[in-house]
Amino acid sequence: MSGTKQWLVLTAVVAVSALLAGQDKGVKASNGWVKVPGSGETEAMAFVTVENSGMYEINITSASADAAGKVELRDGGQAVTFINVPAYGRVDMAMTGAHLRLIGLKRALKAGDMVALTLSTDMDVTLNVTATVRMQ
Repeated sequence: MSGTKQWLVLTAVVAVSALLAGQDKGVKASNGWVKVPGSGETEAMAFVTVENSGMYEINITSASADAAGKVELRDGGQAVTFINVPAYGRVDMAMTGAHLRLIGLKRALKAGDMVALTLSTDMDVTLNVTATVRMQ
């Protein structure tokens, strides 16, 4: 490969890397909350707002919580493998839409408690958010 071609390839790789590295700065998680589970329940619903100011869609591919043995991604009544957050868009998780199901609660949750949530994406972005336990 000639020196000019090598330079062009290197320039393209650097440009794409910079673009992708800038993507994760545009993804934020906020407004986390967990619905108080009923007495004796071992599962709870959790909700987060995920904002994506980047030019590429992202997918939340997994989640964990310090208060649960497992976290399931859900959309409506169905378990899903990912939750899509469109480019320049946001997802406001809700009971009837995308949300997280905390399974195997490690402790009883009451209003005012805090739960640490971690969301992972297909762009290798990790989002941490503290969720407050509340009635609604």
